[in-house]
Amino acid sequence: MKKTVVAAVIGSVVASASAMAAEVYKSDDLSVNIYGNLRVRYETTDNGIMGADDTFTGEGTELGLNMTYFMPNGLYVNGDVLKELNIIPEDGNGFDDEEFTKFASAAIGGDFGEFRIGRMSAVQDTLAGQYDITWEYGGTANIKNDWSATDRLTNGVQYKFEKNGFTVMAQYHTGQEYDDRDGVISGDIIEIDQAYALGVAWESDFGLGLSGTYTSSERTEKDKNFGDDKDDSWTLNATYAWNSLSLAAMYSDYDFAGDEQTGVGAMVRYDFPIGVGLYGVYDYVDYDTKDNTLDQFTVGADYWLTSQVVSYMEYADMSYDEEKTAIDGQKMMDDSAFTIGMRLYF
Repeated sequence: MKKTVVAAVIGSVVASASAMAAEVYKSDDLSVNIYGNLRVRYETTDNGIMGADDTFTGEGTELGLNMTYFMPNGLYVNGDVLKELNIIPEDGNGFDDEEFTKFASAAIGGDFGEFRIGRMSAVQDTLAGQYDITWEYGGTANIKNDWSATDRLTNGVQYKFEKNGFTVMAQYHTGQEYDDRDGVISGDIIEIDQAYALGVAWESDFGLGLSGTYTSSERTEKDKNFGDDKDDSWTLNATYAWNSLSLAAMYSDYDFAGDEQTGVGAMVRYDFPIGVGLYGVYDYVDYDTKDNTLDQFTVGADYWLTSQVVSYMEYADMSYDEEKTAIDGQKMMDDSAFTIGMRLYF
C-alpha cells in the first residue's frame, strides 16, 4: 500500500514533499524545482498479504520536476512530473514494482483558482483519508484505486480553488490509457469510459478540519460478477488538533459496479517535544456483497532526525470475520506485518 506524507492534522509531519523542493533555478518569471524522496525499510509479514516477507525494499522512492512560469496580473503556468523509481522492489527479485510516471500535468492559475490537465491525484486521494497518518499499513477504510478514478487519473481535467481555509475541487476523467485490470475485480478487461468527482474541505484556525468527496465513474461494460457498469463512492472526514494531540476519523461508502463496501477509520497521535510521535489507527471495512468484514489495527512510532529525515517503525494486524477467497478473486486472509524504515525528503 503506497503512502504519502500526510499532514493536514499532524504538526510534526511535513505538508508535502514538494514544499522542501530543491530550487535549481530562480528568476523574476521562472522557478524550477527538483523534489522527491528516498525510501528504505525492512519488512516482514506472516502471510504476505500486507506486503513482502523478510525483505529490504526501497519501494516508493520518487523523483519529481516542477516548473512555474509567472505572468503579469498574478497568472502562472505550472508543469509537474513525478516518477516513482522503486529502486529496490518490494519482493526483492527485481521484476515487480518497476518505475513509472506517477503524475504528469500542466496547469494555469491565478486569483480565479487553478485549471490542471494530465495525470494527477484524484479528488478522493487529495482530500480524503486524513486519519491515515501511518507510513505503510493504514488506510484500508479509505478504499481507493485507479480503476474507479478514486486514486489517480490517467486523463484528468481539474479545477481547484482555495481561499480562507476552504478548498473546492471538481474533476472530469476521460478514461484510462490502459485497460489491463486482470484479476482486480472480475478478471475481465474493462475500461473507464468517463468519471466525475467533487470535493470540498475546510480547515479552521482552532484545529478543526472537515472534508467530503463524491466520485462517480462509468465503465465500458458491465462487471460479470456484480452486474453493473457504474462505480459510486463518497467519503466524510473530520480532524482535530489540540497542542500535541491529534484526532481524526472518516466514513466511506462504495458501490463498485454492484460490489457494496463501507469503511470506517479513526486515529489518535501524540507528538513529544523531542520529535518523537506515537500513533494508533483503526480500520474497519464491511464487504457487504461478499458477506465479510475486516478489522485492522496499526500502531507505530516515528522520529524526525531533521526537518527532512524521518525514521519509523510500525506494526499492523488485520483479521477477517471469515478467511476465504471472494467471488472476484480477492484473497481475504488474516495477516500481520512489521516494518522499520527511514525516508529522506528533498
